[in-house]
Amino acid sequence: MAAPAMRIVFGLLTFVTVGMIIGTGFPSMRGLRGQKARYLREIEEGEFCLLEANECLLALVQVKPEVVSWSPRIIVLHNFLSSEECEYLKAIARPRLQVSTVVDIKTGKGVKSDVRTSSGMFLNHVERSYPIIQAIEKRIAVFSQVPAENGELIQVLRDRTMHVDES
Repeated sequence: MAAPAMRIVFGLLTFVTVGMIIGTGFPSMRGLRGQKARYLREIEEGEFCLLEANECLLALVQVKPEVVSWSPRIIVLHNFLSSEECEYLKAIARPRLQVSTVVDIKTGKGVKSDVRTSSGMFLNHVERSYPIIQAIEKRIAVFSQVPAENGELIQVLRDRTMHVDES
C-alpha cells in the first residue's frame, strides 16, 4: 500500500518541480507577447535602476526602506525624494496651498478649525505631465507595485506645527 502512495507523491513533486523550472522562463517571454520585461538591477552599491528593454528609466538612488510594522504594513522609504524634488514640489504647491478643513458634524461641509494646522493642494493633470513629476510617479509605481496611470494625483501638504497624529 505504501509503494503506490509514494509513487503518487513522487509524481506530484516531480510535476511541481518541472512546472517551477519551466515557469522561471515566463518573465522573459513576456516581451514576445508585446509586454516588456522589467528588471531591477543594482548599478552601484545601494543604487538601483529599473531596466525596461535595456534602458535605464529610473534611478532608485539611496532609497532605504524601514519596516515599522508588518500588520498593518507600514514601511518608511527614507530618501524617497531628493532635496531638489522636494524644492520643486514646494515651488509648484506654494501659490495654491489652501488651509485644510474639517467636516462640520451638523452640515457635513468643510470648515476651518483651530485643530488643523496644515495647508494643502493637489497637483493637476497638466503638472502630472512634467518630467520631474513623471519621474516621481514612476518611482511611486515601482515601490507600490501600482501602475502610475492608476495612481491618484500627488498631494502636497504643509503642516505648521510638529506633531503626531493620534487615532
